[in-house]
Amino acid sequence: MTFLAAAAAGLFSSTLTFAQTPPPGAPFDASKHPNPIITFVEMKDFKDVASDQGRKASDIELLGLSQDQGRRESVEIAEGRFVKNMSILNIRTDVTFYPVVRQKFKLAGGGELVLFSFRFPTVSLPKDFTRIVLNEAAIERKKKPTEMRFGGAKPEMLDIRGARGLLFEDDGKLTVYWQEGGVGHTATSSLPRNELFEVIEDLL
Repeated sequence: MTFLAAAAAGLFSSTLTFAQTPPPGAPFDASKHPNPIITFVEMKDFKDVASDQGRKASDIELLGLSQDQGRRESVEIAEGRFVKNMSILNIRTDVTFYPVVRQKFKLAGGGELVLFSFRFPTVSLPKDFTRIVLNEAAIERKKKPTEMRFGGAKPEMLDIRGARGLLFEDDGKLTVYWQEGGVGHTATSSLPRNELFEVIEDLL
């Protein structure tokens, strides 16, 4: 049995824990990263752009809200990058990260919504094996939270926009992660759960 096949067999049971494969990235650091999912760019990396520029640079058809739901206040983008020989569960692989778009919305009923969108990174591993390794990395438990992919955060699973997603809660803020059409999204807000879920479902 090859190394890849043996590793995949040993890790398979863990893949069932997550509904959505998380992207590769550094261990989550709340002082630097937008949220536990998006750790391949830092908050300082985002620059203001026009919405059409953000769409063109990211090759993403940006989600938005209807006028009666809220208004977009800003669009920002963090550039992608290529990381050579990145370690994921002690497996070394090259990773291409694509630009991340951040949109901030002021909601009509009060409150704010921050929406991040990104294309899933390209990893130099077989597709199925990549999924297994990334899922295992996300649930890996180490002595130090700073060494864990999610920084020790324990997400819940949920159904959102017709797909399975993950929900993180921290200090009154909720972050929901899901994928659709080959694009990953996270939505963060201090809204109550039901209200946040309704806003996400209404994204256009």
